[in-house]
Amino acid sequence: MIETTVEDGIATVRLASPATANALTPAAFAELTAQIAAVQQPDSGARVLVLTGSCKVFSAGANMDVLGDTDAASLERAITGALLPLQQVLHEGRLPTVAAVNGTAVGGAVGLALLCDIVVAARSARFSLAFARLGLVPDTGLTMTLPRLVGEARARALLMTGADVSAEEAAAMGMIHQCIDDETFVAETRTLAERLARLPQGTHRLTRQAIVAGRLNTLQVQMEYEARLQAGRVLSDEFRAAMAAFAARRKP
Repeated sequence: MIETTVEDGIATVRLASPATANALTPAAFAELTAQIAAVQQPDSGARVLVLTGSCKVFSAGANMDVLGDTDAASLERAITGALLPLQQVLHEGRLPTVAAVNGTAVGGAVGLALLCDIVVAARSARFSLAFARLGLVPDTGLTMTLPRLVGEARARALLMTGADVSAEEAAAMGMIHQCIDDETFVAETRTLAERLARLPQGTHRLTRQAIVAGRLNTLQVQMEYEARLQAGRVLSDEFRAAMAAFAARRKP
């Protein structure tokens, strides 16, 4: 079950199946994708998206049991059919995304969190990279996202040993943006979301795209790409409004 609310420009999408520790079935992935796609629409009123879990768990990860016994080709289609549309609505959407990891995240749920733009976690949260312990390989993009965040040597060790990583350790190694005390986690996450919601909206998707492009471009090509994006933003109504507001604040 996925619960979505929009309040003061903040869309909160909550994994809300506590009886199964918010495990993600193909149907749950499809519902999550649909609800995220809905709040990405301009008429939703949302200016930022926060993805979180219910109770004391973020998610127990993907529930493969519901797929049953089938052939490898069918399993591959089921997995990609569940994950690729979700990645697309997160990375191609207009909203900045915050993963608020309120509790334990297991396996694919870690990958889901790392698909978001910014990841924060409660101090009691843990990231369980349990694939190797189950005889599985990492998915949800983890073999790409984790090495880029923490370095290949560390990612290789974490994934191949099936490590559990505390929120504090995750922040120290650059896996997530911030570890926040449990007592202030909800309030500080909301403050972060409010800050993002107040910012001009047209730049979030472009900034995300520029960062992704920079993984492959030379410095010269990347600077040319940035200049092309920047030229469009300088001529935008959002930039002009922001500059007018800045000038008004500086007036004596």
